[in-house]
Amino acid sequence: MEKIFDISTATRLSKADPVICHCFQVKASSILIEIAHGATEVDQLSKKTSAGQGCGSCQCHIKRLLAGLPAECGPCAQCPGCGYVQVRCQCQAA
Repeated sequence: MEKIFDISTATRLSKADPVICHCFQVKASSILIEIAHGATEVDQLSKKTSAGQGCGSCQCHIKRLLAGLPAECGPCAQCPGCGYVQVRCQCQAA
């Protein structure tokens, strides 16, 4: 298993701002900016950023960002209810 010291700075930074839409290379920060400017629906974000207009597989990540959750999902994502990594979380909020 890699340790944080073994991971390059570029890799660490890319994980902090993940690519949400791989079809159009739209990062989470671009989507969050549009949300901050008032976008409240996936369609609005798609028109402004192109995210979700390709294959559509990123729409679940866009919905998570709209809900104020981290874009990534799965057992290693942080639980929005208690803040623990979901593998260790017992609160069922995720």
